[in-house]
Amino acid sequence: MTFALVVAIIIGVAILAGTIWSIRFIATGPPAEPDLDDVREVDVPYLCAVCGMSLTVTQAHEGGIEPPRHCREPMVPA
Repeated sequence: MTFALVVAIIIGVAILAGTIWSIRFIATGPPAEPDLDDVREVDVPYLCAVCGMSLTVTQAHEGGIEPPRHCREPMVPA
């Protein structure tokens, strides 16, 4: 009897925590749009070292370009 009660309480707390997390996630909304004055035109080609897919970044923020990820690995500049 007590084991079933403990399991029920643990499941209830897990459901409550998941519900609270979901509501907070939905309430925050999407991130703000970037300021168009901070976006600059670039032409930086990248290559996936795993599968060979190529990608060219054409717009970037002023703070610098972080390499995109593909095949769960950062792409290398071509």
